[in-house]
Amino acid sequence: MREKRALTIGELSKRTGIPVKTLRFYADEGLLPPARRSRANYRLYDEAQVVRVELVRTLREAGLDLATIRKVLARDLSLEDALRLRLAAVEAHVASLSCIAAALRAALRAAPSEEDLRRLWTVTRLSNEERKAVITRFYEQVAEGVPMDAEWRRGMIEASSPKLPDDATAAQLEAWIELAEILADPTFVANMRVMAAVTWDESVDQAALLRAQSEAIAATRAARARGAAPDSAEALVIAERFVRASAAANGKELDDDFRAQLRKTQDPRALRYWELVAAMKGEPLSPEYEDSRWLGSAIARFLER
Repeated sequence: MREKRALTIGELSKRTGIPVKTLRFYADEGLLPPARRSRANYRLYDEAQVVRVELVRTLREAGLDLATIRKVLARDLSLEDALRLRLAAVEAHVASLSCIAAALRAALRAAPSEEDLRRLWTVTRLSNEERKAVITRFYEQVAEGVPMDAEWRRGMIEASSPKLPDDATAAQLEAWIELAEILADPTFVANMRVMAAVTWDESVDQAALLRAQSEAIAATRAARARGAAPDSAEALVIAERFVRASAAANGKELDDDFRAQLRKTQDPRALRYWELVAAMKGEPLSPEYEDSRWLGSAIARFLER
């Protein structure tokens, strides 16, 4: 049987489309040993080397370094293991790029300073435990000087500390950035302290306050089912009934001081907080959330009067 003609390095270059210079580099690195040499000592290659070159090119395009490729060719590392290692590296890189993109998008929402970008970059790089520490610190600030039940506080921290996966989506990262911004806002902390003080004040008729909240939510749900908007006359009636009942439960008159206090406890960011937590978890919002948002809008409009 006639032996197939060997290929010179130039012919191998034409067959594979890889420059001669690159093929010589592969040869010098031990990735492409010649099948044999000519009498003039030129490198000669056969079909097996053509296949080998194609494999080297594919692995290089996949991002594997020369040392790893050399191990694959020497059978010191299986192709499957090499690709698995490369996939892990690529996925880690993609996750890193997602963090960068999320920080850049957040920074570009306003005129950013260098400090803003550094802060946002730090926020996106936090681990799950570090994120939980941020939320824990927020609740510690809110509970300072307030007789808040410790078990309730732990439950709130756990409920609002979702673990982001390594491959978190852009939406999850952006939700965390916004949530961290809210938690770091001193005005939000102050407003939530007011809410906590009312919630855990033993002088407040908590049963009456809970009854007022339940009745308001029930009325809200019925109004929403009828298609009523939070700025409708019906919504204002529901809001006023709730506000007056809340004042009575607090043992106060519906005066300017109580209106100011209620505005703080009705901070819309409190609802946005749970919307962002749901986004981080990748879960839909509950129907109760929509009821609370509708009622909150109605109360805000009533308090503006």
